[in-house]
Amino acid sequence: MFRPTLFLTVACIAIPAMAQTPPTQAWPQNRPPGQAAPPAAAPGQPATPPAAAATPPGTAGSPTASTAPVPLPQWFVDIDVDKKGEVTRADFLKYRMKSFESLDLNKDNKLSLEEFTKVVEPPATPADAPGLPPLEERRNRAKAEFQNLDTNRDGFLERGEAEAVVHSEFNNYDTDRDNKVTEPEVRLIIQRSMQREAAERQQAEARRRQGMMTLNEFMDMQLRQADELDKNKDGKISGPEYTVLAGPADGPQAKNLLPFDMRKQIAMRKFAEIDTNKDGQIDRVELSAYALKQFGEMDLNKDRFISEDEFKKAQEAEAARVRAIVQTMMPAQPAQPRPAQPQPRGGQPAPAPAPSGPPPGLPQGTR
Repeated sequence: MFRPTLFLTVACIAIPAMAQTPPTQAWPQNRPPGQAAPPAAAPGQPATPPAAAATPPGTAGSPTASTAPVPLPQWFVDIDVDKKGEVTRADFLKYRMKSFESLDLNKDNKLSLEEFTKVVEPPATPADAPGLPPLEERRNRAKAEFQNLDTNRDGFLERGEAEAVVHSEFNNYDTDRDNKVTEPEVRLIIQRSMQREAAERQQAEARRRQGMMTLNEFMDMQLRQADELDKNKDGKISGPEYTVLAGPADGPQAKNLLPFDMRKQIAMRKFAEIDTNKDGQIDRVELSAYALKQFGEMDLNKDRFISEDEFKKAQEAEAARVRAIVQTMMPAQPAQPRPAQPQPRGGQPAPAPAPSGPPPGLPQGTR
């Protein structure tokens, strides 16, 4: 974990003087209108239940909401028209294969790639559905799905290949292997899928946040660092206590650093910036306000976290600011006098020196 400091000037003051100059799933299903085809699941891999991605955790129907049961997928509702609370394997197969039959225009019990991609085109997929990817992107996804489903690689999706995928999907729900799926089985599978996806999202977010710092963590760290400067433990930092950040006045550790007086002036400029009530002391209220301001400036993407990259950019910006201050402190260099031009006798201007090389206008190498 990087350690951002409340007093970024410290890193800048300690720069050697010479460094102060800046360098120059499965077979296509009967989906709700506008829903794009999902990627096919690899053979033998469980297909994601359709309702799993439709209900975010914490909403009604999710495992974290106790006020409503996990919703049934639309295919279960469509097939179980008699409200028996169960769906047989034969009914599930018949329902899922409707997509295949609607795409098999020549009724040869196999689909070519051209026939298969119709599933993502109007009228199978409405063109005006909200949030729908561009048509070409949908076609590319369909082509990739076709390759996964064409297990014998003959360039066609045969009925047997499509039915194998449907049976595999059914097996994911039929946990007791009695060739029928009941409401409790479906709800349990969907609940587990939703919990798994929620856990995966949390893990992904944790990985993304690894190495980042929240506002509370930032302020706590800054206050702890400030407490180290408060030698008399009165809850405030005086000017002399703060000048410790300027570094050593002399000795081996001061070698190649800016002059101590210059470093002290830079530190006291930062002190005055934090000491908003100008009482000559920095209290915890002023420290907290400054840390909050600093966090907001460092959080470039405004996601309420500071990444290591954002901290490095803040260091670079502070270093540039200090370099500019140092330039104003440097004594102005006297202008170097220009050498006097020799004057010829009689006060007449000296003739211009004869040009060297060939006369103007002539090619090089000619005389």
